[in-house]
Amino acid sequence: MSQINLPTEVLRAFVTVIEVGSYTRAAEMLGRTQPAISLQMKRLEELVGQAVIKRKGRGIALTERGVALIGHARQILRLNDLAVSQFDTGLACNTVRIGLPVDYGVRMLQSCITQIIKGNPNLRAEIRCDLSQQLIEDLHHDDLDIAVSLYPGGHQQFLHRSWLEHPVWVAAEGLRFDDDETLPLIMHPHGCAYRDRMTEALDQVSRRWRVAFSSPGIGSLQQAVQDGLGVSCLTGPTMRDGLWQLPADTGLPDLKPLHIGLFYRQTRLGQYGHEVLNAFETALKEAIP
Repeated sequence: MSQINLPTEVLRAFVTVIEVGSYTRAAEMLGRTQPAISLQMKRLEELVGQAVIKRKGRGIALTERGVALIGHARQILRLNDLAVSQFDTGLACNTVRIGLPVDYGVRMLQSCITQIIKGNPNLRAEIRCDLSQQLIEDLHHDDLDIAVSLYPGGHQQFLHRSWLEHPVWVAAEGLRFDDDETLPLIMHPHGCAYRDRMTEALDQVSRRWRVAFSSPGIGSLQQAVQDGLGVSCLTGPTMRDGLWQLPADTGLPDLKPLHIGLFYRQTRLGQYGHEVLNAFETALKEAIP
């Protein structure tokens, strides 16, 4: 039996339809007609021998086999686009919209994108720092091209790579709290994965706690811990001098690991976007054992 080859233009139509959630919008983005996009989807399903897209109410969704295919399709398109980017085609997209989490490694990730900006004067980077939950929403609303975000785990649209981080309890050096004392917590506002890890762990062991300090910014949170206002949980990229990882004999419960995801929209990624994606991937590999 001859090998089946999946044309990149068909895969690009498939990925675009799913990412924008509409045949009509995909056609506009790709400069095709809506019937042409429908024919490409029919051709794809004929090639693989199974349905990959289904109707869901007024929208569309992936079938079970479509879920399996789209990850490979995005990888194929990324390799294709990386290969094309080696040549001056005059089609490079200069704008990259990037989402960085305020609650994980923001200094490390900002350094990555800063180096790329300095090395590519034509790059126009639009950087947004926010809670991870909001970044994922922005990605789905097509307000971001690339995002590093904490996420609950499991299958996620636009997810490229994922890692596990293990948060630990931290306080100012030498600071301890009695077992019967209401634990003062330093945390981000609601919607933060770090906050959820702390409160869930303490509630499970019936340990009393209170919010001693709350801020959306990681810098002010780190400073509050260093000033001795309470305890918090951090990971390797968010630790800094003057903070102390509380030992096991403090009696605080173990914290569940965090899922760190690198997300991107294939339909919006140009040459510079691939450079940013590669830099983030390398930085996260080095930061997370």
